[in-house]
Amino acid sequence: MLRLFIALPLPSEVERKLGQVIEALQPHGAGVKWAKPGNIHLTVKFLGDADESLVPMISEGLDRVVSRFGVIKAVIDQLGGFPNLKRPRVIWAGSSLGVSGAAKIAKQVDLAARQLGFAKEKRPFKAHLTLGRVRQGRSADDLAAHLDGYTMEPITMSLDRLVLFKSTLTPEGPIYDRLHESPLGQERFEG
Repeated sequence: MLRLFIALPLPSEVERKLGQVIEALQPHGAGVKWAKPGNIHLTVKFLGDADESLVPMISEGLDRVVSRFGVIKAVIDQLGGFPNLKRPRVIWAGSSLGVSGAAKIAKQVDLAARQLGFAKEKRPFKAHLTLGRVRQGRSADDLAAHLDGYTMEPITMSLDRLVLFKSTLTPEGPIYDRLHESPLGQERFEG
């Protein structure tokens, strides 16, 4: 069994800039497990444990989905927390501009995954980039107070591919391996 998810990876320049945001937040978040900048991505659908034999069918489904969508242009300009900024469990960066394309892709990916027997997504799609997770039992009061007054420098980005990732959980953090990449906006012709 493989632990799988589908995501829009970030350009390396955007990963670097989000790494700088994390560095600025780290002194205020002692109880936070911060993401490695190279692991930050926009998750479209978490598939969970799946048989390796499904990888080719998932890949074909992603190729069909992306042929209907162009490159997504967006601006990362918000920081937030789940469930909220007063008592965050997850610290995230988000966009107020350009995420409607990602939501449309997420809907089509969910439909394609359901045809392969994966569960329907229960929650509405919320485009976000996880920067850190508050460790259980830890308070994030200092971080919440800092986030309340933090102004984020907008980061522009282009998302140009949908990727099927395998996630391997380790004590040092997750390791993500790309199993298949589907470039956005490229028609595929049989024959």
